[in-house]
Amino acid sequence: VVVVAHFDLDKVRNYDNGNGIITGHPVEPIYGRTYLPKKFKMAVTVPGDNSVDLYINDVGAVVIMEPDGKTVKGFNIVVGGGMGRTHRKEETFARAADHLGFVKEADFFECLKAIIAVQRDHGNREVRSSARLKYLVHTLGVDGFRALVEKYFGQKMEPWVPLPEWKYLDWMGWHEQGDGKLMLGINVEQGRVADSPGLRVKSCLRALVDNYGVDLLLTPSQSIVLRNIQPAQKYDVEAVLREHGIKLIDEVDAITRKSIACPAFPLCGLAMTEAERVQPQINARLLAVLRMMGMGSDDFVTRTTGCPNGCARPYMAEIAFVGSGPNAYQLWLGGSPNQAERTAVATSIFKMKFEDLEATVEPIFAMWRSQRNSPTEALGDFCHRVGVPVVEEFMAAYEPGAWKGMAPAFPPPPAVETPTATVGVASDLLVKIEEEASARGLDAPSLLDMIVREALEG
Repeated sequence: VVVVAHFDLDKVRNYDNGNGIITGHPVEPIYGRTYLPKKFKMAVTVPGDNSVDLYINDVGAVVIMEPDGKTVKGFNIVVGGGMGRTHRKEETFARAADHLGFVKEADFFECLKAIIAVQRDHGNREVRSSARLKYLVHTLGVDGFRALVEKYFGQKMEPWVPLPEWKYLDWMGWHEQGDGKLMLGINVEQGRVADSPGLRVKSCLRALVDNYGVDLLLTPSQSIVLRNIQPAQKYDVEAVLREHGIKLIDEVDAITRKSIACPAFPLCGLAMTEAERVQPQINARLLAVLRMMGMGSDDFVTRTTGCPNGCARPYMAEIAFVGSGPNAYQLWLGGSPNQAERTAVATSIFKMKFEDLEATVEPIFAMWRSQRNSPTEALGDFCHRVGVPVVEEFMAAYEPGAWKGMAPAFPPPPAVETPTATVGVASDLLVKIEEEASARGLDAPSLLDMIVREALEG
């Protein structure tokens, strides 16, 4: 928003550098009469924060600041990402975006105009399934694509500015938002905002907006960030969440937190099988296998879709299940835990039956458990390092339960016994606490916890 405020967008859009970007059309000076060959997705982020899944976009921009931390220097640009594909049509594929280069702030919009003009003029308008920008970048190679952009741009792209390691942030939990107010990320499983017995997400959001004036942001991980919360309202907001059955993020298991799914049945006509409605079951079953194998502290990014079009970005996940028929899924492995710079790889398992989930993942987890190269090597990084064909060889030779005879590469640290304690409360006071808790829709321990935390934290 700060960057856009520096520009008169109508003037920037209509500016003609004489290199073929502007079509001369009076209404659509860049698109002309025909629009683009297909949809065009964009994302903007800052160094290190990959909450937006930068590499799945046609164009992505990373804000680069001057050393003073206040002045925008320019932008790193990525191009050519996209998820959509079709089963058994190898000419369609998922693709992670490439690094195009860096542009100064003053040249940012002209560079974007040049990229759009390249897709407008050179994108495939004959075959709809090949019309996305990713196929043009793939065909030309990123160097060839850059050269074409530079012709329209009228100058050379500068080298990519080195960045810190990406992190897949979801902004769940409490955070200061920089202006004295707070924001709170709440996990919404598979993004479904609805009321059901024991979980009234829709009513909760209505109550928070009406009573506390919070603003709502939808996140790329299908959850919601509540913004502009006054610090004094923190525990009141938590109470409203609990009253409606919504868990705070430290009560949500990491598998659920990192999972998303597309709507699939009954809402999508392209769906071949379930996704959103079975993702909670998939999460619980994956977690159960991990715990059975002594890996309960491990987690990963997992995603499920009802068809191969990739709406829930499964091809970036560490392990993904892509609908391939009724109650059947194609298995994908090896995406980055930070969703950066590569896609996962399809295995030869094209029709994994839903009931075979545990039998399918047990050998994968067993290999990861026994052959990882560090205690923190993520599942996606492990599968990428050893290669999916090697993982499949291990799976083919694996016998159910064989993990019990395989020593873990890095045994988990011994469990620390959690002390328990009780605190005496006068009987008359306990009655009042229980009455007040009931009036708020809480139990007595939850109300006591809130009172104590508020007293200690001020």
